[in-house]
Amino acid sequence: MAKQQKIKIVTPQGVAVYPWLNTPDTKFNSDGEFKVSLKVPAEAATPLISQLDKIIENFKSEAAHKDPKVSRMGLNMPYEEEVDDQGNTTGSYLFKFKQKAKLKTQDGRTIDMKIALLDATRTPTQVLVGGGSQIKIAATVAPYVMNTTKSVGLSLRPYAVQILELVKVSAGSAADVFNDEDGFIDDHSATQSNTLDDQEETTAADF
Repeated sequence: MAKQQKIKIVTPQGVAVYPWLNTPDTKFNSDGEFKVSLKVPAEAATPLISQLDKIIENFKSEAAHKDPKVSRMGLNMPYEEEVDDQGNTTGSYLFKFKQKAKLKTQDGRTIDMKIALLDATRTPTQVLVGGGSQIKIAATVAPYVMNTTKSVGLSLRPYAVQILELVKVSAGSAADVFNDEDGFIDDHSATQSNTLDDQEETTAADF
């Protein structure tokens, strides 16, 4: 199937749930994955849901013209209604974002990926983003056909995050075992580089 044109989205503001945005999660993938779920109230989530539904509707229709069996496949969407411990809906949606930490190119190179982090004024930052932070996410939408599961779906691949309200990651006991010393002090002035699929450039203008 021909390579799909990249589709960019920017989410509404939501709550970061289990974010891995500074360093990749390597628990189930040795190469690591950057990932986060974004909790968005239903009313604010509706336009994004409609946009994603339209994208997959168009993709499935085009794919079915080339392979009729695609028309009978189910959908695997990157969002779901949030439910509480009793199984009741909360009035919010969870959108799932994931990006491989390493990409292998067709010519054999390996590209290390990063998620660009920006503050509310779109200035690059390297703060540690904790769960509960209020963020917006810029991502590319990647439609796919999965023959093994007989499904058509969308992957949301984050490349930049704007932090509107920060919940810091607690250092906990790791900091308590040391005393202050003379030496390196993080002045928070370092900027980030960000590598995207096909070396796509990230700009603050996405937000």
